[in-house]
Amino acid sequence: MLRPAAEPVPTVSIAPSAATPYSGVSLRRSIGDEQAFTSDGFTQSVPATAAIATASPFATFNSRQIDEQLALYHQHMLEFGAPDVLIVGSSRALRGIDPSALQRSLAASGYANVRIFNLGLNGATAQVIDLLMQRILTTDQLPRLIIWADGARAFNSGNVDVTFNGMVASEGYRQLEESAPIADASRSDSAIASVSSGLSEGYQDLDRWLSDRLAGFSAAHRDRDEVKSRLQAAAKTILPAAPAPVADLENLPSQGVLNVDGFLSIALRFNPVTYYQEFARVAGAYDSDYENFQLQGRQSIALDSLLQFTRDRQIPVVFVNLPLTDEYLDATRSQYEQQFREFMTARSLNQSDLIFRDLGQIWLTQHDNFSDPSHLNRYGAYEITQRLAQDPMIPWAQAVPNAIRP
Repeated sequence: MLRPAAEPVPTVSIAPSAATPYSGVSLRRSIGDEQAFTSDGFTQSVPATAAIATASPFATFNSRQIDEQLALYHQHMLEFGAPDVLIVGSSRALRGIDPSALQRSLAASGYANVRIFNLGLNGATAQVIDLLMQRILTTDQLPRLIIWADGARAFNSGNVDVTFNGMVASEGYRQLEESAPIADASRSDSAIASVSSGLSEGYQDLDRWLSDRLAGFSAAHRDRDEVKSRLQAAAKTILPAAPAPVADLENLPSQGVLNVDGFLSIALRFNPVTYYQEFARVAGAYDSDYENFQLQGRQSIALDSLLQFTRDRQIPVVFVNLPLTDEYLDATRSQYEQQFREFMTARSLNQSDLIFRDLGQIWLTQHDNFSDPSHLNRYGAYEITQRLAQDPMIPWAQAVPNAIRP
């Protein structure tokens, strides 16, 4: 597990694929420091190569991005302790909510000194978020409030959960299992136990190859078709039942920087005319994220497990259904997204500590707020923070330092 900030951090051997390229800039930044913002009101971007000087206390979780986000969070813990608000979710959360802008908006609304961190993980599903909160983070590293930003595809129990399977087959997960107290052994559910240990070596090889190959990607994404075909071939070898592609190459940011608070700032503006000259249009009926779409199953079990965990610790969970474009929401995806909205609405009505905020269709034709059909850019992320900061349904008062939990 990540060690509490008060404890000495042991030296842990990091696999080569998990090594972080950070070069030593402290995370410290005053909440009220106007220099943290550019003249247009957006947070200044700090390249990932100049963010922190630490390594994750884990071995690899079979994903370079996940390893680096955990390392960044580890450094945040060392300098500040647990954030008051933790943003979680997939790449849509990573690129969709700007912690610094949200922090500033909350301060203007009277919620001062609230610290926020974006721990978005590429490919995260409900199972991954449950694993993160219950197994990877320690009690001292939990926030006062969780903002889970994502959408329907993170809850599809009918397809193969490649990210979760890869994490469970990793050296980092093995370390968690070895360090877990005996009393926690029962927390390993059947979904985890059923994952083949043979996934590990092949998955790591694929991730290393992908990370090395994508490191040389140009802004124009040259050789994309070659990369995609090789990924699909590798996926069939490693995960015979898994739909391809393994990685979301449609949504690789060509111009992005990782801020010290975990937010991936993308300045690109989505233009359907030019976008589809470069990338193939994938219909919802052929989108592997929605394959065999069903909301009942391992992902809903993970949701229930997480909510029981947060309920016991009096941590509210706010699920934000992030916006999508009309270019993305064809008839097939729209049907599944509607099922998901009904599913989450029913859950939130039955569980008072789950708050569902549906923003999925607020900007169907406002493409300038997106970097691609399903991911927000920095401008959309900024606008979302303004909406969330002013949302009376979100218990921001509980996130204020020293606030008394109900």
